[in-house]
Amino acid sequence: MKNISSQIDISILEKAKILEIITNYLVKYTNSNNSCYACNIIDEVLVLGAIDSSNLNLARNYQREILKDINSKFYDLLTVKITKIKFKIIKNPLI
Repeated sequence: MKNISSQIDISILEKAKILEIITNYLVKYTNSNNSCYACNIIDEVLVLGAIDSSNLNLARNYQREILKDINSKFYDLLTVKITKIKFKIIKNPLI
């Protein structure tokens, strides 16, 4: 049986790794490991998801700082400069 990493496109794995790093970095702003997730990067927009609106509002309050920090700290990993953040409520991120 083949290794799963050999069957998935490397660009998908790289994007998933970047999203995981950003999710782990968001703990700085939300003070919780399971409250806010980096869901996707579409064009120059970072999509952040949270389980409920209180966690989403907490991340929304730090939107400018998050943009600035992500663009400066993860400049080498990102292929584009993030210019906007979209916020979404997600049902169950552990599925």
